[in-house]
Amino acid sequence: MAQPGDVVITTKEMYDEVRATHDAVKEIRGEMKTLREEVKAQSADHETRIRALERRVWVATGGGGALGAIAGALITAFTGG
Repeated sequence: MAQPGDVVITTKEMYDEVRATHDAVKEIRGEMKTLREEVKAQSADHETRIRALERRVWVATGGGGALGAIAGALITAFTGG
C-alpha cells in the first residue's frame, strides 16, 4: 500500500520508458551506421591519395638517382677521369 511521498510506477509507465529507450537506441544505431559508411568512404579516399603521393616520391627518387648517375658520368667524361 502506497504511503504519502511514495513513488508508484505502473507497468504501463515502465513499458513506455522501455519503448522510448528502444527507439532511441535504434535511432543512434542508424546514425552510427551512416557515420561508419562515411568514415569508410573517407578512408578509401585517403588511401588513394597516400598511394598517389608514394608513387610520386618513388618516381622522384628514381629520377634523382638516374640524373645523379648521368651527371656523374658526364663529369667523368668531361674531366677525363
